[in-house]
Amino acid sequence: MEQSVLIDIGLPVAVFIIMTGIGMTLAPVDFHRVAMRPKALIWGIAAALLLLPLVGLSLAVLMGLPPEIAVGLVIVAACPIGTTSSLFSYLARGDLALSIALSAVGSLVAIATLPLFANFAIERLSDGDARIYLPVLRTIGVMITIILFPVIVGMGIRHKAPALAVRAEKLVGAFGLVVLVALIVGIGISVYERWLEILVNAGPAVIALVFCAIALGLLGSRVLGLSAAEAVTVTLSISIRNAAIGMVLAITMMHSPEVAVPPALFGLLMYATGFGLVAYGRMTIKAQA
Repeated sequence: MEQSVLIDIGLPVAVFIIMTGIGMTLAPVDFHRVAMRPKALIWGIAAALLLLPLVGLSLAVLMGLPPEIAVGLVIVAACPIGTTSSLFSYLARGDLALSIALSAVGSLVAIATLPLFANFAIERLSDGDARIYLPVLRTIGVMITIILFPVIVGMGIRHKAPALAVRAEKLVGAFGLVVLVALIVGIGISVYERWLEILVNAGPAVIALVFCAIALGLLGSRVLGLSAAEAVTVTLSISIRNAAIGMVLAITMMHSPEVAVPPALFGLLMYATGFGLVAYGRMTIKAQA
């Protein structure tokens, strides 16, 4: 019972705190930037929250993944854009304003798209497995509670006490990393008897999803004629996801550590992706300058 309370209450509270910290990085002007960069922003949102989940579905079918792993892969592909992408965009000399706008708008859009893609995957890929279930309306309610509301709270704190927001933002960022690591370790312990089997099933699919995210971002941005800075920023937004949200849904609402494995693996790999794109961005953006 204590463990259930810790997971069902403690985990969403932790994500609430993380999302409040994300809100502290945002201001109303960031949403105004939507109108300033429509092509890059629309492409980034569409690629991250519509096309990549479809890629996840395709990979799950083509690779014949077990139901739990397949659903988990689609969930992480549909997760909101991670705000860590803004840090990587800064390091890569990308378009920081665009990155912030992508994270902000993407978090709002994902409230609707993530539950829809997750349930579509459950219906199509779970073979009627009753153990995998995610109520749409309740999920949207949870997403609003742990994404939209805390972001508004964080923005309010930044508006009323900007100095406090700057200090708290760093602490919340460190807290978020600790929570992510704790989630990954906890999931590993939960499935330790099957970890090798699950890793063999999930590992190649997650790696394929990571490479597809990079290819989607770079190739699509080139076709649309985006600048090197915009292309790297959009690619980072597609490749860096808020995997903790996927793990919260898998563990607290679906009660399935197996479903949480793909988000956990993606959460580890995306940092390597981020640093790789930083190196790529610094070379290409400098060359284009």
